[in-house]
Amino acid sequence: MAKKFLLSDLTETHELTVQIKDTLEKATQQKVVFLVVEKMKKVANVATKDVVFNMENGQSLKLTIRTDGDVIKTVLNSKMIPISKVMDYDDLSGFNAGLEELALKLKSNQQKFDAQRMKQRVAIPYDPSKRTPSLSKQNEALQSQIDELDKVLEQKREALELKHKELEQI
Repeated sequence: MAKKFLLSDLTETHELTVQIKDTLEKATQQKVVFLVVEKMKKVANVATKDVVFNMENGQSLKLTIRTDGDVIKTVLNSKMIPISKVMDYDDLSGFNAGLEELALKLKSNQQKFDAQRMKQRVAIPYDPSKRTPSLSKQNEALQSQIDELDKVLEQKREALELKHKELEQI
């Protein structure tokens, strides 16, 4: 007899999502770091929910689940993947075989995903406070510094002369 499945009860802690998460973790040897069950929506007059599994190395797998627990669409890193096995929740052996096949695709795609991520450029945010001032501003700042140091030097020389005069008097 088929298990009673209600799409509205599908959450992060539902037995189906936990089973999928465990199968993916075992087959890929990566942890599922983030699991999101999105809102219910209608696709071709059938109520569905999207479940997104984010793996620890950055890849994401989105499964679209129908009202009877069947997976009707899989998306790996925003790229649609055809389902070769029937992922029917009533037939758990076929469902698990489909999950393992998805996990293998996820694992085999990891090198391409890492290479693509390494190619991405990092945009360094613009910070105007760290901008170097123009040459004229730098010259003005240096000139004012020189003037201040000259004043300090003159005061020290005067103090030194006073000390020499005091020393001669003794």
